[in-house]
Amino acid sequence: MSVFSVSGSNNDFYSMFFNTSGQKNNNNAAGIFGGGNSAIGDMSLIKSGAYKKLLKSYYATVKDSDGNSINSNKKTTTAEASAAKDSAGSLKTVSSDASSLVSALKELGNRSLYKNKTDDSGNKILGEKGEAVYDTEKIGSAVKKFVESYNSFIESSGKLNSTSILGKTLDVISNTKKNAGLLADIGITIGDDNKLKLDETKLGKANTTTINSLFAGSGSYGSTVYSRASASARLADSAAYKNTHGTSYTYSGAYSMLGQTGSNSISGYM
Repeated sequence: MSVFSVSGSNNDFYSMFFNTSGQKNNNNAAGIFGGGNSAIGDMSLIKSGAYKKLLKSYYATVKDSDGNSINSNKKTTTAEASAAKDSAGSLKTVSSDASSLVSALKELGNRSLYKNKTDDSGNKILGEKGEAVYDTEKIGSAVKKFVESYNSFIESSGKLNSTSILGKTLDVISNTKKNAGLLADIGITIGDDNKLKLDETKLGKANTTTINSLFAGSGSYGSTVYSRASASARLADSAAYKNTHGTSYTYSGAYSMLGQTGSNSISGYM
């Protein structure tokens, strides 16, 4: 089949666009470059670049917050456009801090952390009043790790422009404030900068059941922060990747990121 024609028909794409013969053609594109009645019929428009500007003006229908044109075929969201302004280094820092927070919460959410201490024979160790005895040193270490990683995440993510990551950070702060009472019971208070402060003496005297209810189980404070931190790590990783890898188009015209694998990878056509 010819590049300029459709097999089995008299429709000729070349004549359709460059028609000057005056013959009738039931296509709106007929004679687009020919005839005195055409708005862009003068070839000088092409040579001067006016036609190219017209096409760019037509397709650049999406703009970011600064008014810069964004290719609508890429379906770039406002959040992605904002995230693109952040350096790869700052995004990777957020990813690392968010991952550390996830790790700390995973440890605090492990039910085994709150089991009774046992002796060498496997018998539960009880206190002077018959109360359960827990590994408070291990629990305290996990809480301290949580506070440190939480503060690092709040600080690094707060420096970003990405609305998607900042949204997750605000969710974390909001949920922390909702649980301020229980957190205070275990020695954790919230500062004016939204960072946490830990009173280790008070933590050592805290009820282990309270720590358990805060950080372990579905729907707990810990599980909520865990999900937001996990999402933040993924978003930061994705944005950092986009900032450090080029973008291009495949020979078929599909948008593709360099370094991707699969059928749409640009590397498949190089």
